[in-house]
Amino acid sequence: MTVPDDRAQQKIRIGLCLDCEHARRVESDRGATFFLCELAKIDSSFRKYPALPVLLCRGFKAESAP
Repeated sequence: MTVPDDRAQQKIRIGLCLDCEHARRVESDRGATFFLCELAKIDSSFRKYPALPVLLCRGFKAESAP
């Protein structure tokens, strides 16, 4: 579980991808974390692994609450 301060720090480092329905968190074998944009599969104008932080994105859709 992350504390609110950690969440705020993640939001600053990652941006919109942190809360986007189209983003999938991917961890490499070496422990690096990336965010994969699922929209890149259907629209080549989206980068598969966008540079973070993402501050503006026309494809952003807030994740639904579980």
